[in-house]
Amino acid sequence: MLERLRQSLAFRLAVQYALVFAVCAAVLFGVLYWILANSLEGRERQNAAKRAETFAAAYDAGGVILLKRAIDSIRDPQPYFVRIVNPDSTYDWVGAPPSWIETQVQQVPFGPFVLNRETPTLRLPTANVLRDYAMATHSLNDGRLLQVGVLTDSTAVLLAPLRRAFIGVGAGALLVSILVGTILAWRSTRPLRAVSDTARRILDTGDLAARVPGPNGRGELAELVRQLNTLLDKNAAHVRVLRETLDNLAHDLRTPLTRLRGTAELALQDSGDAAQARDALADCVDESDRVLHLLEALLDISAAEAGALKLHRERHDVRTALDRAADLYREVAEEKRITITVDAPAPVEFDADAIRLGQAINNLVDNALKYTPASGKVTLAGRIGAEGVELSVTDNGPGVPLAEREAVFRRLYRGDASRSQRGLGLGLSMVKAIVEAHGGTIAIEDAPAGGARFVLRFPAPSTPAPAANAPTPAAEPAV
Repeated sequence: MLERLRQSLAFRLAVQYALVFAVCAAVLFGVLYWILANSLEGRERQNAAKRAETFAAAYDAGGVILLKRAIDSIRDPQPYFVRIVNPDSTYDWVGAPPSWIETQVQQVPFGPFVLNRETPTLRLPTANVLRDYAMATHSLNDGRLLQVGVLTDSTAVLLAPLRRAFIGVGAGALLVSILVGTILAWRSTRPLRAVSDTARRILDTGDLAARVPGPNGRGELAELVRQLNTLLDKNAAHVRVLRETLDNLAHDLRTPLTRLRGTAELALQDSGDAAQARDALADCVDESDRVLHLLEALLDISAAEAGALKLHRERHDVRTALDRAADLYREVAEEKRITITVDAPAPVEFDADAIRLGQAINNLVDNALKYTPASGKVTLAGRIGAEGVELSVTDNGPGVPLAEREAVFRRLYRGDASRSQRGLGLGLSMVKAIVEAHGGTIAIEDAPAGGARFVLRFPAPSTPAPAANAPTPAAEPAV
């Protein structure tokens, strides 16, 4: 228990703050003590100087007689002495408290009689740690010096109760500050212990749903807990998407690999017909291409999301890509009696990789044709707005449910309505990766006449378009 308390962050913070408080309090007391001691000593010296000035004025006015009268007229409980210093450094004592004067009686024979002679002796109390003198000197008109010495209690003795009180109160305050500081710090660091407990729980049990209990308030620790919970939510989402991707990838690879193996086994069991062997090899090539196309699409999406997708940006008019996508899928649309139109009356120019942008548009058109019913309509539009370039592909199919508008951009995701449709489940993931690689965004909206409207927004070009147009790239197939 003691070892845990010693290693506790709350206890260590409380001790550190208490020590800082103790040092600051000691410095403050030292300054106040020094000021008070100097004030007391200065007051005593000022009192002695005032008396010296008064006595010097009396001496200059009437000599020793008037000086003694001035001394006798002052009634002060503090004992003091007055002396005159001669030029030869000898002293003439003028005044002192009676208690400082000792009288010695000497018997002197005088004929048949014995006379008693009294001899007064001045004995000054010795200065020590308990008492001291406050001295003041004043010059006299006859060239001598008048000194006044006032016996006072030592400053250390006067301030001793203050020192004892500070030590006692300071020690108590230090202990109380450590105790109260530990309690307050323990409460303040509760979110950190919750973070540690949650991390230990995730490591021990693998429970990715564990979250740190959110504290109230908007302090730094509360913000840390919220950010950590957001990070855990994103990590859990990434792990979930990874698992779903692996499951979908295994499902999508199982079919072509099984067909590839079955075709190869049939070719091996064949009696030797060259035409059937060539057909089997052609089927194997087709299935291999399907698997390679799936893997290449996954690699392109990973490269785009990692910022490593190489883009050859050139200024060109996006209307060209829209027209080429419409021409590319017009025959498929006619078979389903679907009308494809392009709505881009004004030039829409910006810097983009024409091949990758065409691939994104082709994927959106291919996706729209899959879900648009017969006699439907698919519209490709482009314009330059206040926020930049906006491209859209609109259909009048069943639309995309709100709950799936984020999920459809995940790799290999297939909604309930797309299970029966051809494709790899990577088309919209590729579109989003290409758009974000160009610094743009993609969103799904409800079409005015029903259906889905995929909107691509790109930043506006920063420089005017060049005079010459870039060559038209080859069409890129949809994923």
